[in-house]
Amino acid sequence: MSRLSQELIDRTIDQVHDRKTLKACSLVCSRWSPRSRKHLFVRVEFASKMDLQRWCASIPPGPSGPSSLVKDLTLSGGRSWIWESTATNAAPHFQSFSALQALEVQGWHMHTPHVVSMLDSFGSSLENVTRLTLRDVIVGSILHSSFTMFISHFRRLDDISISVVEVRPSLRILFREVGREADIEIVPTHPQGEFSASGLVVPNCVFKAITLLEPRFHRVALDWDSYDMWSVYWPLIEACAGSLEELHILAKVTGE
Repeated sequence: MSRLSQELIDRTIDQVHDRKTLKACSLVCSRWSPRSRKHLFVRVEFASKMDLQRWCASIPPGPSGPSSLVKDLTLSGGRSWIWESTATNAAPHFQSFSALQALEVQGWHMHTPHVVSMLDSFGSSLENVTRLTLRDVIVGSILHSSFTMFISHFRRLDDISISVVEVRPSLRILFREVGREADIEIVPTHPQGEFSASGLVVPNCVFKAITLLEPRFHRVALDWDSYDMWSVYWPLIEACAGSLEELHILAKVTGE
């Protein structure tokens, strides 16, 4: 084993894609461990409060630990467990994700206290995120300010994907009001990858906030169950006129 060069060991481990095998490789010897850990921790998902608690109990926070290897983080499993006291208690761990490049949040109720709690807990670890995915977002009547607050903290975004699949019927009438100006300044960051949005209703504030980033998207894909959205998303299309290479629009007419 000692005759093998570190380069050969690393290239061999790079070909392993099975987590069970990577875990075994990390225990072979000290020369195998760093490369194995690099692949083991590149993607992390917290699907429950218990998952996060296990991570906090077994992985020490800090710039040189496994947290610094995480590039792709997913927070799933519902809208209530990750915020407020849970996020505050885990803040040292979230802030240790110094290499984070992709963030996916699933089932999130975009309510201002949730947004503030998350941003405070992650701190500067969100600065290098280039791909943001919001899936199954639950929209509330105050999304106009909370979404703007949230998006303004990502200064290097390229790819943005947003889906709204749960819209409370009692809030539908309020969606007409969410286009109000938010008292939050967005610094233009010129995202230049892809933007996609889908769902039952995509509020005006989503397009407005992203348009204020002065995007240079080369691909825009829009897919929802409402056809009367031209005035809402058109400013975003116009903002990308000089860079847009592909535009996909699918609007479904559902009975009305």
